[in-house]
Amino acid sequence: MNKQFLNVLYMKCAKWWLTGMLIFIPFQFQIVNGISGWNGRLASIINRLDEITIIIFLLIAMVELYKNEEIFNPLYIALFIAILGVSIGGLLSGIINGSSLFITLLGTFDYIKNFLVIFIYAAFFRNYNDLKRIFRFLLIIAVFIGVAAFIEESWMLYSRYILAKDVAENGWRLGLYRTSSLMAHYKILGLYSLLILTIYLHMTKKVNYLIYFPLFTGIFFSISRTVYTGFLFLTGVQIIRSRDKRWLNAIMFVCIGTLLFIMGALHDFRILDSSNIVDLQDNSAEISYREYARQKAFEVWQDHPLLGVGPGMFGGAIATKYHSPIYEEYNFTYILRWFKSLDQFWPQILAEMGVIGAAVFGCLLMTLIIVFVFLRKQTTVQEIRSLLVGLIVFTIIIIVYTLGSNLNIAAILFTYAALAGICLGVVQQCNAK
Repeated sequence: MNKQFLNVLYMKCAKWWLTGMLIFIPFQFQIVNGISGWNGRLASIINRLDEITIIIFLLIAMVELYKNEEIFNPLYIALFIAILGVSIGGLLSGIINGSSLFITLLGTFDYIKNFLVIFIYAAFFRNYNDLKRIFRFLLIIAVFIGVAAFIEESWMLYSRYILAKDVAENGWRLGLYRTSSLMAHYKILGLYSLLILTIYLHMTKKVNYLIYFPLFTGIFFSISRTVYTGFLFLTGVQIIRSRDKRWLNAIMFVCIGTLLFIMGALHDFRILDSSNIVDLQDNSAEISYREYARQKAFEVWQDHPLLGVGPGMFGGAIATKYHSPIYEEYNFTYILRWFKSLDQFWPQILAEMGVIGAAVFGCLLMTLIIVFVFLRKQTTVQEIRSLLVGLIVFTIIIIVYTLGSNLNIAAILFTYAALAGICLGVVQQCNAK
């Protein structure tokens, strides 16, 4: 009896913590900022809370999956092999380049960490009611953030155009303020809203526009071409699959498409707003930071085409934190005083892990899509089948956003992987019954 009670308590505590992480992660940056002023060490721990959770719970999840053979799905093996492929590519690159084993391990972990979340949530969440409850929390958070974004944007516009006072000098594009709302960055706001909207549209039978518009607000006021492109793709899918929402989605499609075209025409698709123009100090032509960083990444890749210079050595947070000598070798240190990453994933992985690393990572993303397709075939529950379509759609959106952003945005990728893991756990539990 005591053993059974302890087991129930242990499972509940694990679920509470993992659910709490999904509620916490969207606000992680703001919480860390608020705490850092009076307790830097605590702020540092909170800043790494997602990684600490992954490391601790992955070991526990492996034990759970081993103990409960009935919840083990052969698709776990496919995912494990794909993640292992990325890991081997990273370790091989680091060893051949003679990189520090510590840096190589950190850099490799940075590529795979959020995908390990799938195994964790699959081990602990195997009930469809768990899935509905967790997504309800996420939906409330996203709507709340969207409402806050609308209020912030309204105040900024009122201050600038009615009161003739600029509350913020930077962050404006096409006459609108790129609000971050309660999140770390306007792009994260847009991508998080897009993730929740994608899942919501695929889980609900009838759209509630009191929910739809706050989520759309978060997307719209991010003023990000990366986010808009993902939204256009989602809208195209929705127009194809649902006549009921076609009229509204068509309007949104035209509005966002028109704005995307205008922004592309004005900025020549180079993101040349004042915050991203870099001074190269060599009388060269004006150039965007992202374009300049891409050029540097390709220089590195051309010198190390197959395996790159090693994970954690160029482009990511690890390389910046541990002062990689590659930056100095390629005269990139001046730029990094202001920008901490390349702000685009694929040039980074090409520079760090070469064409082999980029290929195995692409295989990981394709494996995820294949896994979702097979899971969809394994279940007859229509809500889960629709949700798996939503995860396929957002996997493609991940490929899109990594063209103009970093991969490991915790609020996006951790949440996405958690939902994928819960789906995997729920489908296998239903099959076991």
